[in-house]
Amino acid sequence: MIQEHATPSTTDLAEEAARLRAELRKARADFDQFRLHLPEAFVEVAFPSFHVSYMNQVARSLLGYDQADIEAGIHSYSLLEDSSLVEVLDAAARHMARSTWIGLPYEREPGQRIFQLTLVRKDGSRFPADVQGSYVLDDADQPCGVRYIFRDTTSRHEADLERARLAALVESSDDSIISRALDGTVLSWNGGAERMYGYTAQEMVGQTLDRIELPAVRGELTREISRQVAGERTVFESTRVARDGRQFEVSVSLFPVTDRHGEVVAVGGVGRDISERIRAAEDVRRSNDLLGALTAAQTLFIRDRNARAVFEGLLPSLLDLTGSEFGFIGEVLHRDGAPYLKTHAVSNIAWDAWSRGFYAENIVNGIEFTNLKSLFGTVLVNGEPLISNDPANDPRRGGLPSGHPPLNSFMGIPIHVGERMVGMIGIANRPGGYDDEVCEFLRPFVTTCGTILEAISIEIARQEAENRLDMAMRGADLALWEWDIQKKDMVARFPEGGSHGYDLSERQDLGWLMARVHPEDREMVTAAFTRHFSGELPVVECEHRVLNGFGEYRWLLTRGTIVSRDSAGRPLRAAGTFLDISDRKTAQDERERLEQQIRQGQKLESLGVFAGGIAHDFNNLLTAILGNLYLLNQELGPGPQSELLGEAKHAAERGAELVRRLLTFARPEVDRTEPVDIDRLISETAALARSVLTPSTHLVVRRSAGHAEVQGSAISLQQVLINLMVNARDAMPEGGTITVARRLVTVGPRHRWAPPQLPRGRYYVISVADTGEGMPADLLERIFDPFFTTKDRGRGSGLGLPTALGIARGHGGWLSVESTPGQGSTFRLLLPAGDALPTSPS
Repeated sequence: MIQEHATPSTTDLAEEAARLRAELRKARADFDQFRLHLPEAFVEVAFPSFHVSYMNQVARSLLGYDQADIEAGIHSYSLLEDSSLVEVLDAAARHMARSTWIGLPYEREPGQRIFQLTLVRKDGSRFPADVQGSYVLDDADQPCGVRYIFRDTTSRHEADLERARLAALVESSDDSIISRALDGTVLSWNGGAERMYGYTAQEMVGQTLDRIELPAVRGELTREISRQVAGERTVFESTRVARDGRQFEVSVSLFPVTDRHGEVVAVGGVGRDISERIRAAEDVRRSNDLLGALTAAQTLFIRDRNARAVFEGLLPSLLDLTGSEFGFIGEVLHRDGAPYLKTHAVSNIAWDAWSRGFYAENIVNGIEFTNLKSLFGTVLVNGEPLISNDPANDPRRGGLPSGHPPLNSFMGIPIHVGERMVGMIGIANRPGGYDDEVCEFLRPFVTTCGTILEAISIEIARQEAENRLDMAMRGADLALWEWDIQKKDMVARFPEGGSHGYDLSERQDLGWLMARVHPEDREMVTAAFTRHFSGELPVVECEHRVLNGFGEYRWLLTRGTIVSRDSAGRPLRAAGTFLDISDRKTAQDERERLEQQIRQGQKLESLGVFAGGIAHDFNNLLTAILGNLYLLNQELGPGPQSELLGEAKHAAERGAELVRRLLTFARPEVDRTEPVDIDRLISETAALARSVLTPSTHLVVRRSAGHAEVQGSAISLQQVLINLMVNARDAMPEGGTITVARRLVTVGPRHRWAPPQLPRGRYYVISVADTGEGMPADLLERIFDPFFTTKDRGRGSGLGLPTALGIARGHGGWLSVESTPGQGSTFRLLLPAGDALPTSPS
């Protein structure tokens, strides 16, 4: 039975329509909620205006727009960069060309394409985004708009760039960057690894690293994997083998590679060839060792000036730095025009008793090598470096003595100072031989040796020059001085043994020197330097006295001149000599004294002759006068006239006494047969003298040991001493001390107390010294002149000292005087001692 379909009622249709409308409203509400809460950016664009009709909150935040901007109208083209807009329009044109542009319904493409576009924010900034689009269809299934969902891919884009950059770095790195699975097989092998080991990535990926490891360390890299699985990072150095068999040192850094769960899934490694670094470090070490050795050698030479010690210290460093077995450092000398080598340091390679003895005998003074027909001789002749890595077959060899250690390789390097060869370095038996690199490395060493050898030569020349100068200065008794005028300091150097006590060996201020110049000479010395500095005198030359270190003044002859001036002509430095002329001055003074004594003797002799003649004639006149007065007195008898005759007689007798004293001075004749005890004479005379001394005058008699006796007249000698003591008293009007002493002296040819005509020999000296005013030189020259006196009129006749001198001469002796103004006077009576031997001569 066939049932007929029931026709829906109007009510049913209305209910269905209402249901559908309700579902549509609900679907639209759900879609609005979906758009609003969608976690991706969502934008709708309406056709044909291409304005943005909707933009959710995520899109507004990414693009920088708000709802007001949307209501005002946003053209969708402004959201895309030009290149991205072209890409979108091109895709849209291709879609439409197959359907709507030819009147067919729009057909969705299978799948959904994701575009990688560049979007533009409201502020003009740009960012990359993944964009998915779908058309909004109207009731005729024609596009009336488009919906876009997009997400910001800036972080991913940057990560991709970083990965690309890292990949490029890995591939371009000179280091080997290798990754391996946990079973040890190679996962990646970069270009650096290909260049370092010589194997391509195709050859190594999937293989182990055994082929690049030495057998002794094979499996070393595999064993490190367990440490990487534990999360450690490892850095170690090892030796690797390249494809061509070359071995080299590498520094390997291993690190674990983890997945997103933190699990170690592989091991990465970076390897760097450090052979050059090791060689550089070794070169630096050798250079530092070389520098240290050279510095120590220079310091030792500066301190001790011992060439042998310096080179003996350098030779072990030379052998160590070059890896040589033995060698030498020597100086090039010449004999008869031919060069030869004299060692300053040489390895001991003695091989038998004879060579050991030869070495021991010659090592201190240096071993001489003279055979020029040899390897080192070739260097001496040519002056060029020589390398021989096969000496046995080298035509330049000279042969080795029997028993000599084998010579496997040899290098000879000349040592030059300028164009002149001053020395040579020889080294032998370096493993692998020698090359130009070794020669270049040793250049600072060679230069230092040349500097030391030149310094030795200069030092020897300087010492020889100083010795010659010192001998010349010692022979001339000269001292050199140098004055830094700006710094105001002076230094003088006296020859050894010729300083005479001057302490001028260190720099001193000129004021210090001037303080030692005798006060009476300072003005003269200053004037001499000033006049020379001003150009008035060509040189400084003056004689002056200087106080030496022994507290005595000595005479110096100072000569000098300016040796440098500044641009304005002001003196900067002066130099010259000191010559001690004290002995010459003493000889000159002695000569002047002797000349004065001779003149005094001649004058006294002349005065004696003159006085003797007058006294003789006057004595004859007085004899006649006295005789006539006697006769007249006998004739007149007592009375007033008798008194007048008595006064005349008294005056005549005084005149006769004066005549006798003149005769004593002129022709001293003393009875010398009487023995005189000098100490008794001094004691008795002192007792008499005390009665005429003032209370403020003290008389001191210094006793001497032993017995002193002379032949002569005690009365005459007492007269002399009384006269000297009274004169001493008169020289001290304010009081003072008179000191009387006696001693025994030997008078020589240049004794300052005695005239040249006094016989040489032993004399007793009785000295009478006072602390009075003293006398100047002009008075001393006239002190013994008859009738000369310094006393007031009526207090002295001027015959006391001439008479005393006559008595001294009559005893075969002399009377001398020394006096300094302000320091008193000393008279010395010299009496010949004869054969008497005192018990304690002085």
